[in-house]
Amino acid sequence: MDQDLYLYESISIQLRRHIEGGSYLPGDRLPSVRHLSRLFNTSVNTIIQCLRQLEHENYIEIRARSGTFVAACPPINTPKASDFELLPVEVSLSDDILHYMEPHHHSDLVHLGIALPDPQLMPMERIMTTLRDITRKQPLEVWDYSHPHGHPRFTLQLARRSLHYPNRFSQDDLIVTNGCMEAIDLALRTVTRPGDTVAVESPTYYGTLLALEVLRRKVLEIPTSPSEGICLKTLEQAFKHGRVNACLVSTNAQNPLGFTMPEANKQKMVELATHYEIPIIENDVWGDTLYAEGAMPAKAYDHAGMVLYCHSFSKSLMPGMRLGWIAPGRFHHRLRELKLVSSITTASTPQLLMARLMESGFYAQHLLALRQQLATQAERIRQAVLEYFPQGTSVMQPSGGCVLWITLPPHMDASGLFDEALQSGIHIFPGQVFSPRQQYMHCLRLNVGSPVNADILQAVRRLGDIARTRESALLSGGLM
Repeated sequence: MDQDLYLYESISIQLRRHIEGGSYLPGDRLPSVRHLSRLFNTSVNTIIQCLRQLEHENYIEIRARSGTFVAACPPINTPKASDFELLPVEVSLSDDILHYMEPHHHSDLVHLGIALPDPQLMPMERIMTTLRDITRKQPLEVWDYSHPHGHPRFTLQLARRSLHYPNRFSQDDLIVTNGCMEAIDLALRTVTRPGDTVAVESPTYYGTLLALEVLRRKVLEIPTSPSEGICLKTLEQAFKHGRVNACLVSTNAQNPLGFTMPEANKQKMVELATHYEIPIIENDVWGDTLYAEGAMPAKAYDHAGMVLYCHSFSKSLMPGMRLGWIAPGRFHHRLRELKLVSSITTASTPQLLMARLMESGFYAQHLLALRQQLATQAERIRQAVLEYFPQGTSVMQPSGGCVLWITLPPHMDASGLFDEALQSGIHIFPGQVFSPRQQYMHCLRLNVGSPVNADILQAVRRLGDIARTRESALLSGGLM
């Protein structure tokens, strides 16, 4: 601590850095006054003085009988061109990511790691019945290559999804891909080159970081708020001063935070991309799972073709289909060339299957039930985490998808929790791999895609017990 500062000022600086760095997000509850006094080994009065300073600076809100919360819009220090502090970094997380993914294949674990709805939530019988009917009645179409853009029956259904958008797209604007990751890979290779820098949300999906590492792109992390999405002021600074060559974002049910960006912010982001001519790659893989209707992708506001919109049905229906698609806007010609040389086309069978399910209206009906079930599961597990985990733990309330972002007290290390949880038969995902700078060491992501039963609740309670034990050991060891 700086000897020229009062103790409360030094503690204020530490908490401020946690808020500015994303350790505590807008709306998150801070640990109690007594808990903070133990963490920093100081008096309650010193902590109260510290919190009053942060409240005066608009970093926090103190609510009577409720606690202390990060302000909805904490101050953001946007650097000028001369002192722009956000620097691109090279990604080197592949070994860590693969290490944390590997346990998913062990059938004897409670799977709270990989983000995926449980097969129980999917209409398996209807899918298999439709698939058998297609292979019997349309054998030649199943056997042959589909059109490079995709099967026309399928792309017609995709185009109809945009009928209510301010800027609609047609069948000719689409290219069908092998899942959303191929769409993202093609988009990155279309608009960037090795050594280029891509802006991403912080935290962001680890699969995005893995793709950027493999393609040898650098990453610029942009502060991200669960209420506002990616910070548009900081993003504009990056655009304006030529810091990035593209931006890769997820505006609906973002993974791992689970938020949905306000429509006005989506529109503003597209306007910035158009003005500065910086392409946006939009990953909307969780868009169909939004708990409430009404949100549109950023692509809906794209009149200039600067958004390369990526989507798939892996999270909402059947991951094994590997069926995705992209609307690449003005970059269509180059992306089509890359698709042809990488995989020529996408298999006909899943396209015919998905077209049939969409034409009949069955897919839309399925989504209504899926969204309700995921919302129920997410809330039950969220409440269980708040009950069983250490005091000071906060849990994001998602707007869609099947993951929860959990922030532990700032001194804890989720990678150690991962190891102990695995020994207890539970697979989780630590937060450090959602940032190239590994700045979310005290966070973790839980999959809530499975129906909540006694085994799931017992696993969450066991996780909480492990976290409490680790916290007690840290505090008694005087590590703070």
